[in-house]
Formats: sequence, C-alpha cells, structure tokens
Amino acid sequence: MTLGRDTLLNGLAALGVLAAVAWFIHSTEWADETVPLPAHGEAAKDTHYVAKQIIQRLGGQVVAPQNFDMLPPAGATLVLSSWHWDLFPEREQALRRWVESGGHLVTQIWRGPEWLPIERMNAPARAASAAASAPPAAPPAPRSTLLGPRFGARPPECHELHEPDDVEPAYGAARRYRLCDGTSGMFLRTRALRRWSVDGPSGPEWLRTSLGRGMVTASLGDVSDNRSLLEGDNALVFIAALHLRPGDTVWFVDSEQRPPLLSVIWQTGAPAVLLGALALALLLWRAGVRFGPGAPTAPPARRSVAEQIRGTASFIFQRDAAALHRAQLRALEQAARRMIRDHDRMDRRSRAEAIAKATALDADDLARAMDPSLKRPRRDLLAALTLLETAVRRLSLNH
Repeated sequence: MTLGRDTLLNGLAALGVLAAVAWFIHSTEWADETVPLPAHGEAAKDTHYVAKQIIQRLGGQVVAPQNFDMLPPAGATLVLSSWHWDLFPEREQALRRWVESGGHLVTQIWRGPEWLPIERMNAPARAASAAASAPPAAPPAPRSTLLGPRFGARPPECHELHEPDDVEPAYGAARRYRLCDGTSGMFLRTRALRRWSVDGPSGPEWLRTSLGRGMVTASLGDVSDNRSLLEGDNALVFIAALHLRPGDTVWFVDSEQRPPLLSVIWQTGAPAVLLGALALALLLWRAGVRFGPGAPTAPPARRSVAEQIRGTASFIFQRDAAALHRAQLRALEQAARRMIRDHDRMDRRSRAEAIAKATALDADDLARAMDPSLKRPRRDLLAALTLLETAVRRLSLNH
C-alpha cells in the first residue's frame, strides 16, 4: 500500500510539470528584437563625433577647442552649441564682429546671441493642429545600431520639411527632408534676405540669412549630436546648414572647459608658491615643540631664612611698615572666615572678641593690634605683628 501511494503521487507531480511546460510553450511567442548598442570609444566622449567624421569625409577640416576664448579665422564656420559661451560680456560683441567680417555662425535659436537677425515665432493654431493631425509622409527609417540612443529611450518625433522655391537648394535641386527633432508648432522669421531654409507647415524651421559679409544659420532643434544625427534625414539637413564645401574649416564649440585652479596657479606662479611653502614650513618649525630646552634652566632652590628676614627688614626700613601690617591683617581675616560664622558682618570689636575667644588671647590687645589707624613705633609694631601671627596660627590649628 505504501509503495502504490508514492508511485501515484510521483505520477501526478510529473503530469503537473508536463502540463505547465505545455501551457508555457502554447502561450508564449519568441521574436527577435534589435537592441541599439551604446556608444563606445571616442563616440562616448564626444557628442559630435559622428558629425565630425562626416565633415572630414566630405573634405572639410574640423577644429574642436575646449572653450570659446579664441574665435575662428575669417571665413570659417562656427557650430555654437555651448550654453555658457557668453560667460564673459565682451564675447557677444566679438562674435558679431567676426560674423560681419565674413564668418558663418550655425547655432540653435535658444542658444544664440540676442543680436541674431532671426527670431522664433509660434505657429498659428490651425497650422499647429493640422501638423499634429497629419499622417507621416513616409515610414520611419531604421534606427542605427551603432550610435543609437540608450535602451528604453523614446525616439524623437519626425515630420516632413521642404526647401522653398525662392531659395538656392543645398544639393542642386529642391528636395524634401524627413526631420526628427521634435520641434513642431514653431517656425523662424527674418526681415533680412533669406538665403536658404527648410520649411514646415507653419514656416521655416532652419533658416540662413546674411549679416554683414557673413552668414547666420539658426534652427529650432539640435540634430548635430550622435544620438539624433543618424535619424531620418537629419544628417542631410545638418550638412546643408553648414553650407559645407571641400576645404572649409568647421569649429565646434560645445563646452567651456578650464584647467584646474591649482594647475593654473602652479603654471603662472611656481616661484611664489615655493617661497610661500618655505616660509610656512619655517614658521611651523619655529612655533613647534622642541626636542630639548632652548637654553639651560637654573636649578630650583629655596631662599634661606636669613635671606627672607633680611628682605623683610629691608622692606620695612625702606617703605611704610603699614603695608606689612595690612598683609598680616589679611592673613588673619582669611583664617578667621573659616572658623567664625558671619565674620564679614561683624565690626572690628566683635571680630576681635570672637577671635580672642577662639584663640584664648586678650580681646583688648587683639583689638588694638587689628586697628590699622593707630600710629605705632617699631617696637609696638613688632608686638602687634607677633600677636596677629599668633592668632593666625592658633586659628589654623583649631581648624
């Protein structure tokens, strides 16, 4: 009976496992999914790595300074994508003079200087609603698996743009572009001569105009970074915005990196740093604890009793003896405070009687000895001092 029950339970468990496996196979479906790889190497460090590679393969030269301290040469193209390029006030006017002398500035309308001859406008409500409800012109282009966005990132919205008939096309003939930058519902406007643009339903979204002898190209969105340049026709629009020709020089300014402060201090003032460190070391050495005495110290010794007596006698002879009497009175008062209650509230006669009672001395003699107003000869002063000293010693013994 025991063997049959175990066999039945094992069989039921095996049937349950088989049923679960069958349900899992029937209810699931296996499909392949392309996952974009994260950027690596130089592309992970440089956000414009793809754009620079394309420019170089088209015959252009790329310069990428760490900050905006120096302007490009005349006739070059400057891609200005830094948010802190106007860190110093004089840069804005220097940039305008560079453009007016023949430079080409390419920037996003949000990051450009205030003197740009291009302004941003909000699209009318009808045009914005029409652009939002219009179906896409073409199916989405396949995403790059080399430099795509991070896993789980939402792809930007794409919409169709075109080159108008009143501007010179960038690639020989007017064409349409599929731009993926998520900037629908706005457009650009300029009062100057429009040299090139790509227009959406509301108006230009990329626009180039003249400023002096140079040019300014502004855009609503930024498609120059690695993640978005390979989306749709973003690369074609970006190269067209650069107005790139073989041999042109393109500057990329996207940061304001500075050397560390300590490195700058060392490079510009190494001698001063060394002298300051030496002075600080000497100061600490002088104020520090020494291993031995700086000078020999005199051996400790006590003055002899004869020297003490001679010093006291010289003090009494050269100065008023009343000072010695007052010192003896202070010693008596300190000893009496410890033995007699309410000593400080008593007058001189009451103090003398209380001290005389505690020390078995004559109260009248003690009262006269405690009176500092009496003029005593040296013989009487000696007796008074002896009496006061006797009272002090007896009070100390009683205590």
